[in-house]
Amino acid sequence: MREPGELTIALEEGFTGQHVVVVVDGDVVLDDPEVRTRLQIGLARSVPVPLSEGDHAIGVRVDGIERLDIRVDAGVTRWVRIDRAADGGLHAVTGSGLRGYA
Repeated sequence: MREPGELTIALEEGFTGQHVVVVVDGDVVLDDPEVRTRLQIGLARSVPVPLSEGDHAIGVRVDGIERLDIRVDAGVTRWVRIDRAADGGLHAVTGSGLRGYA
């Protein structure tokens, strides 16, 4: 197995002061009582998580919203983008390329 890489979990659009908890493989990597999207850059929080290659479970809890659970392969996936969808739920997109912000 290779050295741990880094997965970036980015909370982006639609957060307006909610309590957010992000759990990776059972470990809390973010517990923030007031997550708010910065409208200028479309980003609320970015959390770098060192992970070994392989399959990992990510859970995102936001007060008053159904929990989002996804699995990622850290050998391929470099970032996960979490948005509040128009219906109020959570939506995730993953990618392997570079991701930048203004």
